[in-house]
Amino acid sequence: MNDAKLSQAFELLEAALQELESEPENRLRLAALAKAFESTFEYVWKAFKRQADEAGLETYSPRDALKAAAQLGTIADLDHWNRFLNARNLSVHDYIGMDDGDTVSLVQEFAEEVRKLLS
Repeated sequence: MNDAKLSQAFELLEAALQELESEPENRLRLAALAKAFESTFEYVWKAFKRQADEAGLETYSPRDALKAAAQLGTIADLDHWNRFLNARNLSVHDYIGMDDGDTVSLVQEFAEEVRKLLS
């Protein structure tokens, strides 16, 4: 998957994860991670949508794009990606940023999946 903006967003996500390692309780770094996760997820689902459109599949939402990506074999585990979508939906409405260790772990899993897509 070759997408310049997705690559840039992913670089920021990786930087936010790395910064958070040094101070896991730092609220500013947690907020930066939340925003980097949201941005990266937006670029990923839009890339999935473009792939679906090129394959003649109709997609109207992020969930549709994830289903199409699974159908096309771009992603292997739709349930896993739906967890990422649900976390993104929660994150978008949490204006303070992430503070739950489970959410940070999920973002780390998301980063691993995106790394596979970009390699």
